Formats: sequence, structure tokens, C-alpha cells
Amino acid sequence: MENNTINPNAGQAMGITALVLGILAVITAFIPCFGLIAILFGVLAIIFGAVGMSQAKSGGAATIMPKSGFILGIVATAFVIIWMLVVVGTIGSAVISNKDKIEKIIDSVKVHTDKMNDSIGKDLEKVKDSVDVVKESK
Repeated sequence: MENNTINPNAGQAMGITALVLGILAVITAFIPCFGLIAILFGVLAIIFGAVGMSQAKSGGAATIMPKSGFILGIVATAFVIIWMLVVVGTIGSAVISNKDKIEKIIDSVKVHTDKMNDSIGKDLEKVKDSVDVVKESK
């Protein structure tokens, strides 16, 4: 005998979890320096959303919450990955375009460091401080 009953709550716990994680992923995706956390939330939202949709479809329940969390997770993860590629590309192109200037600055720092190390060894003099105590008589 087959069990064809409809469970209206099938996948809803996973759907709520996916939706909450998706919302957190979207919020943290737009905060600078929280990209890795947003990717973590986004991937978890995708996983929970997919499992929740599967459970809801097999139970005959609504798939709106798991699907929403799934979509939010994808959007946040994609946004963070694109944003990181843009930042890394910008920094990389700035370094490549100013490569000669950076090499000159590094060379001048090395020269000044060598001069400073040489001068420290030669210019140190030992100074003897002495204090004379004079006893007053009354």
C-alpha cells in the first residue's frame, strides 16, 4: 500500500533555516571585510534550501520558503565572489602598472637600511656618566 498523504509542513524547518541564512548572507555580503562569512552563510542557505525544496516536493507542501532561501544564498554568494574578483583585479592592475615605482622604493629602503646599520656600528660611543656626591658640613 502506498502512502499518498500530503504533509503541509514537509521541508518547512529547512526552508526557514535556508531563508534566515540567505538573509544573513545578503546582509553580510554588503558589509566590507565580511565576504568570507557571507559565502559561508550563502553556501549553507543553498544547501538547506535544496534539501528543504526536496522535502517539500516529496511531501506535497509549499516550496516558497526553501526556494527563497536558496535564491538568496545564490545571489549573496555570487555577489561576494564577483566583488572579490573586482577587488583583487584592481589591486593586481595597480601593482602591475606601478611595478617600476615599487621596485625603486624597495631599493631605496634597502639602501637606507644598510646605511643606518653601518652608521649604528660606527657612531656609537661609550659615554661614562659620573655623579659626584658632595657632603655638606654645618
